[in-house]
Amino acid sequence: MTCATPSLGNEASPFRTSRRQVLGGLAAGVGLLLPGFALAQKESLIRRGTPQLTLGPFYPLDRPEEDADLTHIAGRPGQAQGTIMELTGRVLTEAGAPVAGALLDIWQTNGLGRYHHPGDESGLPLDPNFQGAAVIHTDAEGGYWIRTVIPMPYGRRQRHIHFDVRGKRRRLMTQMFFPGEPNERDTLYPTLQSAKLQSAVTARVNGEREGVRLFNWDIVLAGE
Repeated sequence: MTCATPSLGNEASPFRTSRRQVLGGLAAGVGLLLPGFALAQKESLIRRGTPQLTLGPFYPLDRPEEDADLTHIAGRPGQAQGTIMELTGRVLTEAGAPVAGALLDIWQTNGLGRYHHPGDESGLPLDPNFQGAAVIHTDAEGGYWIRTVIPMPYGRRQRHIHFDVRGKRRRLMTQMFFPGEPNERDTLYPTLQSAKLQSAVTARVNGEREGVRLFNWDIVLAGE
């Protein structure tokens, strides 16, 4: 059985959420947030692993599996607009052991600031060459790799990438932030009320190769 813990932060959604949707979401373990509930969480509840954050309103309706390159659409010759980046990391237990075969469901805005989701009414253009989302699995050492574009901010949200991570016992819904950005202006990042927690959701710069920005971010599944 895979368990999820409550989300932290109250991320605005463009949708009205009915009581039935909230109860249904909780039953499904997706951690929909009841206002005021998550802010009452103490750091002690989430300090052991990567913090749980909100699912957000643009969970992808469809995404290809085991296609870690979001900068191309299969069967199309073009490349996504924006600054290309590669992200590597490992999914680990609290003891530092690798979580092999963990599922990572990943989604983000394109290089123009729009989600590949019909609910995004920002008016920003879709990128026909950007995949928008993917589902991948970690290797035997818990490692993962994706190639994508650096996401643009969305409204009051700073640059971030959504992750839904499922191990054998735990499910973690969180978001990865970028270093050197004004993350303190984000609507969600400041709800992590310590430097330790904020550091845990922030990627590390890992250099640059042939114009591709490199980042690294490890994910720790508390209770796994």
